[in-house]
Amino acid sequence: MPEAPSSRRRNVRFLATVTLVVAALAVALYVAVVALRGGEPASAPAADGVSCTAPPLPPSAFPTFTAAPDASVAAGSSWIADVRSTCGDLTFRLDGRRAPRSVASFVTLARAGYWTDSVCHRLTTDPAPTAFLQCGDPSGRSTAEPGYDLPLENVPADRTYRVGDVGLARGDGFPGTAGEFFVVHRDFTVPAGAPVYSLIGRVTSGQEVVQHIAGLGGEDFRSDGPPFTSISVLSVGVHAG
Repeated sequence: MPEAPSSRRRNVRFLATVTLVVAALAVALYVAVVALRGGEPASAPAADGVSCTAPPLPPSAFPTFTAAPDASVAAGSSWIADVRSTCGDLTFRLDGRRAPRSVASFVTLARAGYWTDSVCHRLTTDPAPTAFLQCGDPSGRSTAEPGYDLPLENVPADRTYRVGDVGLARGDGFPGTAGEFFVVHRDFTVPAGAPVYSLIGRVTSGQEVVQHIAGLGGEDFRSDGPPFTSISVLSVGVHAG
């Protein structure tokens, strides 16, 4: 005998309730796991082969200087920077000819261990006007400075920054913030009147790490703020190249 309409409705409501309960339990379990892991999802290799480990605590102290390094440190040549991060390694080629003072600063800070266990604290994505992952903050709060500022160098004539470009970040009221650097994950053009940035080089390997972080987006869906997946720089080594 066919099931009565009222009985079918009760069954549908029962199944819907069970589904909602199961979904709620799954969400609760996920939140608990994330909390136990310090606020980050469990690390697992992504489709792009990138996986991340939990970042270390920021250092309690970092080197500071009384003056910017002399441009002669860069020796007007190219340099190789080997960047180890909690999500994989990157390699930069730095242009000491076009950005001698900026590259001299980068080389000096790397040799001093300024970026050891430092945080990549900022990711800009759509609809922000820029598109980069910003790293090099040993304070963990974007308040650290090495003790000097730098003038702008090697700014693109067309004000366009391209995927894989490495540049120096800028602080409010400063021409160039020497301590923090960024890697571009999507081409963008700076509009007239907006701040431009010094270019110091290009990524030669490991760009997939930056694309992976950018693809996961910003914390709380922000287009300019901490990345959803935390990433820190473990160390930076440099040598002439």
